[in-house]
Amino acid sequence: MRRSIALLVVALLIAVALWRRSGGETVMMPYVRLVDLAARSRAGVAAAPSVSTVDLPTVSIADETRYVLQPLRHDTLVHADDVHVDSDGRISFRVPLPKRLHGADRVVLVSYVHEDQHWQPLPALPLLTQGAGDDRNVAFGLTLRRAAGRAIGVYVEGYAIAPDWNEPQPTQEIDMPPHAELRFGIGIAPPAWRQGPVRFEIQSCRAAACESIFAETLDPAGAEGRLWQDRSVSLAKWAGQRRSFRFSARLVHDDGGGFSFPRWANPTVYAPKPPPARSLNVILLSIDTLRADHLTTYGYEHDTAPFIDETFGKGGTVFEHCVAAAVTTPPSHMTMLTSLPPCVHGLKTGLEVIPDWVITLAEEMRAGGFATGAVTEDGWLGIEHGFGRGFNVYAENKSPDIMTPVGQVEHTFARAETWLARHREQRFFLFLHTFQVHSPYTPPPRYQSLFASHDGQPVTADSRRNLRDAANYDREIRYTDDQLRRLFATITALGLQKNTIFLLTSDHGEEFLEHGYWQHGAHLYEETTHVPLMAWGPGHVVAGRRIAEPVGHVDLMPTILALAGLPPAAQAQGTSLAPLLAGAAFPPHPSRTLFSEAWGNKADDHYRPIDVEPPSYLAQDGPFKLARYRRADGFVYEYYDLTADPGERTNTYAGKTSEAAPLRAAVDAYERNCQAIELAVRRHPDAIAETTPHRALLQPEEEEKLRALGYLR
Repeated sequence: MRRSIALLVVALLIAVALWRRSGGETVMMPYVRLVDLAARSRAGVAAAPSVSTVDLPTVSIADETRYVLQPLRHDTLVHADDVHVDSDGRISFRVPLPKRLHGADRVVLVSYVHEDQHWQPLPALPLLTQGAGDDRNVAFGLTLRRAAGRAIGVYVEGYAIAPDWNEPQPTQEIDMPPHAELRFGIGIAPPAWRQGPVRFEIQSCRAAACESIFAETLDPAGAEGRLWQDRSVSLAKWAGQRRSFRFSARLVHDDGGGFSFPRWANPTVYAPKPPPARSLNVILLSIDTLRADHLTTYGYEHDTAPFIDETFGKGGTVFEHCVAAAVTTPPSHMTMLTSLPPCVHGLKTGLEVIPDWVITLAEEMRAGGFATGAVTEDGWLGIEHGFGRGFNVYAENKSPDIMTPVGQVEHTFARAETWLARHREQRFFLFLHTFQVHSPYTPPPRYQSLFASHDGQPVTADSRRNLRDAANYDREIRYTDDQLRRLFATITALGLQKNTIFLLTSDHGEEFLEHGYWQHGAHLYEETTHVPLMAWGPGHVVAGRRIAEPVGHVDLMPTILALAGLPPAAQAQGTSLAPLLAGAAFPPHPSRTLFSEAWGNKADDHYRPIDVEPPSYLAQDGPFKLARYRRADGFVYEYYDLTADPGERTNTYAGKTSEAAPLRAAVDAYERNCQAIELAVRRHPDAIAETTPHRALLQPEEEEKLRALGYLR
């Protein structure tokens, strides 16, 4: 039984890391995966492996989630906003074990209490469960003397302690290629940090004969012991043999009743093999809330992004008109990663979880042999919504400290540099995301003297705030631009500029009273739907080219797969832009209708209500835009010609209904067409079984981050 479980979840990936010398220069040959035992185990040896990673277990340590050999069963036991605390400061619970924890004799409780507008963690608490069979429950109490007599929020998650937690995890046998190397991560999940140090060991086996090839003790009492640790072991001595591995871990100090949650992350065997032709690494950076017209490259009056202009504007290719899939963070980003409109992938308000049949860009890249990593800043990009699917490493900066003492973009890019250094010998896909430009606009003090002359508006309370916010927004862009310069210095130092394409975009823009409101979420004007899209890659991307034809977020997944030399995804609704980056002309008859969605009905950090009810939709064909807003008395349409009215000041729909008719027909049919796309994707042979979509509860750390970003009160 233990062997079958291990074979189901083992993630040994065969890959290549071959170095050769040419002209006195070291040239990197990235790996190509030969066997994915995890996918093969799920599909059956005779069947083709599945691209989907939904069945692979993951564990998060220090805000970094990785695929692991052994699952860690956990589920929410209590999530309540108004639990009454007794006068003596006690709260008592008796909670049935949820289905995921059925059969557990022992659990560890991880609790948070919501006091003084913030979630506070409590120490982990191991407990025995009570009852029998499916009727088991857990009884526990919390002591909160400061909250005596009040109602507070309580969140409790339970982690099952498996009775065989320290049993070895065996793998299938594989044919060992020459010059092979085993790389992996080791870590201890946070609920077991107080249980003491753990001894990790790997054995290499041929039939029943095994020998130790790795042993190390990790102590969670220290800072290093509370992070994933990456290690590697040479397998060269067993070249040509058929061998398996045994992964085991045990407590160093155990009186017989102890436990821990040690985990092995992404064990991968690398071996030399020439790379496939026309395969490039890809980095995708999304600078959240970055509107195109506040960048130097797009003609802005202030020099907000000199490095971006130098690198992408002059040294790369610029798409002058990229239409955002939505004007909020979650739906736009999921469209980037799936090439499906929000109305199909289902992540609309940010609380949903994408269904299992949706395949992500990272899953496609991982199945194609690429190392996949992401460094994000959490918030609406929390892993529980499906953003982590396919990423061997999904790192989230969950800290609500937006600028203490430096901006989050510095942490994000520094983490990215570490990941790039670790994976520079491989083909890779890296997704980066930063909220640095998002409100609250808090640039470092050294930027305060920049962009002081935001003039031209009547002096009112709103305009004063608007001038201040717009100036600080521009300073945040310049700060991010400077940090990007440092990241590119690392890319060059690692020699990655020779075989890497870097794409820069944003999920949506930001309003500064152009149409009466601040920020984003409800309107479909250019300040929120027009986002940058630029590409850089010396020798692979044409320098100094500007492409006027409209493109959209929906085109990113097909483009990145093409750049990687991988086949197109069956579900993709966009078009590959890779030929354009290489210098090809835009295809004949480039006219196409692009869509954007709005799922908010409030705007700015005061969350003032707007007289529209979501969803609102936009259809855009070249310079012509038609938006449909729903109000209490029916739909309202707004039609603009950006050539004649770039500021969208005059709604001409009433006088141009015949000209607007094609776009109105497209908007009115949008939801119906989305249903047809969903049905077609679900019926495709590559789609996995349908599951019922569900919503994810906000976790305490995610809630804290969203509060820091101004979404919650």
